[in-house]
Amino acid sequence: MLPAKLRNSLFDKISGVTMRKFFHPSTLTEANGLTREVLLQSQRDFFINGTITSHAACPPLMAGLWVGGREIVLTNQHLPAWLKKAMGAALSEVNNCPYCEDFLISLTHGAKKNNVANALRQNEMESIDDELTLKRLEWTKASINRNAAELRDAPFSPEEMPEALGTLIVFNYTNKISDFTMKGSPVPSSLRSGALRLFGMELEESSALDLEHGASLYMLPKAELTEEFHWAASNPLVMDTLSHWNHVIEEEITQALSEEAHHMIKENLNTWQGGQPPLSRRWVEEEVKDLQGKERDKARLVLLIAKASYQVDDGIIERVTQHGVSEADLVRLGAWGAIMGAKTVANWCWEAYEFKSAHRDSFLKKPRLVG
Repeated sequence: MLPAKLRNSLFDKISGVTMRKFFHPSTLTEANGLTREVLLQSQRDFFINGTITSHAACPPLMAGLWVGGREIVLTNQHLPAWLKKAMGAALSEVNNCPYCEDFLISLTHGAKKNNVANALRQNEMESIDDELTLKRLEWTKASINRNAAELRDAPFSPEEMPEALGTLIVFNYTNKISDFTMKGSPVPSSLRSGALRLFGMELEESSALDLEHGASLYMLPKAELTEEFHWAASNPLVMDTLSHWNHVIEEEITQALSEEAHHMIKENLNTWQGGQPPLSRRWVEEEVKDLQGKERDKARLVLLIAKASYQVDDGIIERVTQHGVSEADLVRLGAWGAIMGAKTVANWCWEAYEFKSAHRDSFLKKPRLVG
């Protein structure tokens, strides 16, 4: 294995190779204040990567992403951290985020779950030898479709469900924001198999960490627990993390988006059915037709990030920046679009789970005739 200092520097550089020209990451040597705290803790508990540093223009959102990922995914709770990372790799594949998929497969290798990592890399899920793991990864892949039959048979206990849904939020956010800020994976396709296993070996040390719960929450301002995450009430760490992270994003977006556009996007996502829309992007033009000028261009970007982030390209972003929108506001728009899409998916997964539970309980309470 490489020396820690060299490994951290190498991973930081590699992960930012494909960052779009609109974003300017902050390195640990030049960072200060909250940004430096985030980078120091992420270096110690995980590794500094481009998805985190792409938020550098807006430190509170950088902290929000780090806290969400650390407390929900990287800590071992009812679900082990390695499984949550594998769920992230599975989700990244159906969300068309090669950047996240490659790093998360490497992390699965780093946890010495090579059978699962190889199955994810080759998209041969049937080769996973543990039935419960297979069902959990299949559920994760199905989660992007609101009416998927698999969602009514979630392979998680009531104690595990808040963590599973929190994991969906973290990785849907990560996929969407990474597609927005990055142009694909830094790993060449011709070297993918060997490179992902090699990266995994270098990540074994961080994968083996058993992190202290809640050690990053101080980075976010305290916020009231929100009814929006009522399904997480049985897991205080997930509930606190999501409430505080979401509060920061909602506070920041008020600086970057009009109330009219904000309301239109929320109403639009209420009826979203998931899946992958047509590649033509005509669908989004229809959805923003009632807005004008700068707000129309911002709403187009936000809806693409929320629903089909892989359709974002430099031209779409330039239509926003031509209005003089700052890098910090770009990060705000991206973060809000990503969390809105992520929350919508988690909520319809909960609705399906709750529907099945309610009908099961109703059946169990029915009087039975004795013949």
